Amino acid sequence: MPATASDRSRCFIALGPDDDTRARLAALGASLPPARLLPADLHLTIAFLGSLTADHETRLRAALAPLARALPVLDGESLELWPQPARPRVAVASFSLPAPLRRLVEDTQGIVRGMGLPVEGRPFRPHVTLARFKAGQSMPDLPRPMPAIPPARFGTLGLYASAPAGSEWRYAALFRFDLA
Repeated sequence: MPATASDRSRCFIALGPDDDTRARLAALGASLPPARLLPADLHLTIAFLGSLTADHETRLRAALAPLARALPVLDGESLELWPQPARPRVAVASFSLPAPLRRLVEDTQGIVRGMGLPVEGRPFRPHVTLARFKAGQSMPDLPRPMPAIPPARFGTLGLYASAPAGSEWRYAALFRFDLA
C-alpha cells in the first residue's frame, strides 16, 4: 500500500527482503512474543530520516535509483534483544556487513547528508527487527537454544514511512527499486 503525501513523518531508507527471506524471518518472528511484526513490515533499515517533504522524496528517488544494485547474500549472525536482554525494546536478527552493503550505506549517508538531512551517529549494524516490546512488558522465555539466523537476500531498496493510522501494516513504501 503506497503512503500518501501526509504520511512523511517517520521516513527511512531500507532494503526489502526477497520472498524466501521474508518467509524465513517471519517464521523466526513467530517464535517470539506476540509483539512480532507482520511479514510485510520486515526490512533492513539503511538510514532513518524522520520527517520529509515532497521535494525530499523526489530528490531521494532520483539519487537512490543508481544505488539499486545487487547485494550478496548476508550471513545471519544472531538473534539479539536490544538495547539489553534484561529490558528489551526489540528483538532483531543481526547480519554480516559485507563490503557492498557497507558501500551502499556510505553512499546513502552521503546522499542524505548532502540533502541536509540528519545521519545516524552510531555505527551501522545490519539487522531486521522481528518484534517490538512495550515498555514494562514482561519478557517471556525465548526459545532455547536460540534459533539460527538464516542467510538473507534483499530484493528492493526503497523509501518507507509509517503507515497511516488504522492500516494493517506498520510501514508503507513511498517508492522502491528492484536490486539489479
